[in-house]
Amino acid sequence: MPKILANGIQVHYVQRGTGPELVLIHGITSSLAMWYNGLLNGFVSEYHTTAYDLRGHGLTELTPHGYTSAAMAADLRSLLDALNLDTVLIAGHSFGGVVGLHFALENPDRVRGVVMMDSGVACLRYLRIIQDWWGWEGRPADMKDQGLSLDKFLDLDSQQDVTEVIRHGLSVPRRSGFKKGQTGLTPRQQRLLDETKLGYEFRDVAGLTEDRLATVQTPVMALYGEKSPYSKMAARLASVMPFACHEVMEDIGHFYAVHKPALAVAKILPFLSDPAGFVKQRKAALEQVPLLAQTSESGR
Repeated sequence: MPKILANGIQVHYVQRGTGPELVLIHGITSSLAMWYNGLLNGFVSEYHTTAYDLRGHGLTELTPHGYTSAAMAADLRSLLDALNLDTVLIAGHSFGGVVGLHFALENPDRVRGVVMMDSGVACLRYLRIIQDWWGWEGRPADMKDQGLSLDKFLDLDSQQDVTEVIRHGLSVPRRSGFKKGQTGLTPRQQRLLDETKLGYEFRDVAGLTEDRLATVQTPVMALYGEKSPYSKMAARLASVMPFACHEVMEDIGHFYAVHKPALAVAKILPFLSDPAGFVKQRKAALEQVPLLAQTSESGR
C-alpha cells in the first residue's frame, strides 16, 4: 500500500501495467478499490495505470478542507509531479471526472485526453434529473426506511451542504454483491462526513463555469448512462467544449463503471488510443445525421 507526499498530504496510490500513462480517479465517498472489479485489469494490458485515493478517501490522509474540484486538481498535479508523470490520460468516475476535467483546464499541456464517466458537473446542475429519475421508483422502501423520501431529498438538496443526503444514501443497505444487506457507510466514510466539509465543498463550482468549459482544449469523452440523473449533461458538455464528444448508453445508470466494467472498458479504450482522432470522427459522424435525415425526407 504505497503512499507518497503530494500537496502536503500522504496520498495512497497503486500502479500497474506498462505503456502510456493513464490515471484513474474515483468519485466522492468511494476509493481506488472501485477499479478492482475488472476495470483496472482491462486497462493495464495497454497502459501504465495509476489509481489513487482522493483526499480524505480510502487510505489517503483526511483533512478538514480541500474537497472542491479545484483543490483536488491541485492535489493531482502535485501527485503527478511526485510520481514523475509528465503527460497523462485521465478516466474519472462521477466527481473524479470533474477533477480530471478541472486539471485539464488548468494544465492543458499535461493531459492527452479525459474520460468523464457519468460526472455531475456543478455548473450544469440545472440539467440534473431528480423528480422523474427512475432510481426513486426502484428503491422507495430502502429510502423510506432511512427517512429519505423524494420530498425530503429535494428539501435537503436545496441546501448547500448535502452531508446528510450523502449519509442517508450510504446508510441504505446494499442491494447486491458480497455485502448485500449491509450498510454502505463505513467507519472511514463516517469520519469523512463528520470531520470534513466535503458535503459543502464538492458542490462548489470552484471556477469550473460553462464559460471556462468552452476554453478546454483537451479532447474529452463524456460517457453517461441513460438511467443516470446526470444523463442530460453529456450532450451539453459536448456542445460547450469544442473538443468533446458524448455517448449516452441505453438502459444503464450512474454506476455502470461498477456494474458493467467490461462494457466501460470496451467503450473507453478506443478513445484512449487516439483522443483527438476519436472526438473528430465522432463529431463528424453526428454532423452527418441531420444531413441523412434531410436527404431521406427530400426523397419521399
